[in-house]
Amino acid sequence: MAAAAVESRVPQRQVRPGSARARVLGSAERFWHHDELPGASKTISNVLSELVREGELIPVRRGVYWRGVKTPLGMSPPPDSAVVAELVGDMKGVGPAGLSAASALRLSTQVPRFRQIAVPGRAPVGTSTVKFLTRSARPGRVKADLTGLEVAFLEVLGDLSVSELSAQLSWNRLLEVLGSESVRPDKLAAAAVTEPGVTRARLRAMLTSCGRDRLSARIPPADKRTASRALDFEHEK
Repeated sequence: MAAAAVESRVPQRQVRPGSARARVLGSAERFWHHDELPGASKTISNVLSELVREGELIPVRRGVYWRGVKTPLGMSPPPDSAVVAELVGDMKGVGPAGLSAASALRLSTQVPRFRQIAVPGRAPVGTSTVKFLTRSARPGRVKADLTGLEVAFLEVLGDLSVSELSAQLSWNRLLEVLGSESVRPDKLAAAAVTEPGVTRARLRAMLTSCGRDRLSARIPPADKRTASRALDFEHEK
């Protein structure tokens, strides 16, 4: 009885049906943008700030918020994949970079502090869990419509040091991937036209070793010095 009496005296915030606050509180596992809620801009800013303080929303970046599912530990955060889709949209040729790429190709068991994503255009501002890298000079990835794993393949091919294996073992693993159905050699060759010299030299060598001479010939060769350095694994790490 006493507990019920105390609880009854706690003021309850009235939520007007159809208001910005009501719409947010009635949702789950979705992003909210400042400009999609009804009301004056300043009012919406205040409502969103209140919801963040109350633990009902997670700020993703300026003007973008996430409402997940309430748990005993607080609001569930957005999955990294959802963050990427939200901030990058349907852009083609997007995929993992750095340790994230190495992990996708089973070249590393390390869990990176944040997920790295290569974007073949102007990279959006990242979050605490996702960092975007600009690859605007590599439009071939867009034209070839590369998958995420194919982007990861090119990223690692250009920097074998992200692998926790030796450069030679990493090379052998990438050869296995190239010979599987996980990636499309013709698409990689098409995208490689705008890749750095080291990546082009290595992909040409890989395709040749797999008997794909015609595909290899489609890739513009790197200068001799770059090609020599690209295939000199002793100096990779």
